[in-house]
Amino acid sequence: MIGTKPAAAPLASRPKGRRSKDMPDGRQALLIAATEAFANLGFDGADLRSVAAAAGVAPNLVRVHFGNKAALWEACLDRIVTLAVPAMAEVHAIAHDTGHSLGDRLRALIIRVATFYAAYPEVRNFVVRRGAESPERATLVTEKLLRPAYETARELFQAGIDAGIIRSQHPALFFALLNAALNQPPAFPLLLTRIAPEIDAGTAWAQLLDTTIATLLHLPPSQADVVPAAGDGRTRAS
Repeated sequence: MIGTKPAAAPLASRPKGRRSKDMPDGRQALLIAATEAFANLGFDGADLRSVAAAAGVAPNLVRVHFGNKAALWEACLDRIVTLAVPAMAEVHAIAHDTGHSLGDRLRALIIRVATFYAAYPEVRNFVVRRGAESPERATLVTEKLLRPAYETARELFQAGIDAGIIRSQHPALFFALLNAALNQPPAFPLLLTRIAPEIDAGTAWAQLLDTTIATLLHLPPSQADVVPAAGDGRTRAS
């Protein structure tokens, strides 16, 4: 990972009162606020009263909707799984799209994973850092999210290894490396430009994606000059 974990920002309070039409309902607001709190502060550090304040709801609603902190944490994990399911379905479709070359499918898969992390940056700390704080929570993260995500791509990764495009002894090792490469903290562009001011912070994420693809995929010369099209899993000639 580049740099160190940024200091957790304090949870901002929303004014209480009637919720506007564009605001999530109380339960959903609690899940969003709690996911951020658990990701930044850990299970023990997350305070239910502060979570309720950040969600803009009364503190007693935490227990009304979830019962206790452990159940709230698991509900946050279930929400992350729900968010990840469409991405995993797309990854599965990419992996089995035999109308495209193996290299193109691997490239498209990497772009889709990067898109997911860009859309849901809180997943990084919630899953990777905080999910392993206790054996019970680590098991839930593994069985509900990590193993299903791995299985959607395992056969494609193995095919890449067999073809020499991926240089790894096992698809699980590549899966771990890929997620670590793409799952950078939100402050990544700022941290990168402090190291190398010549890199534009506005294009840091795109450059990270290009570098990840170029580094992890050893494509044949006929495909090496193909670069990802911005915003999707398709490719274009450079």
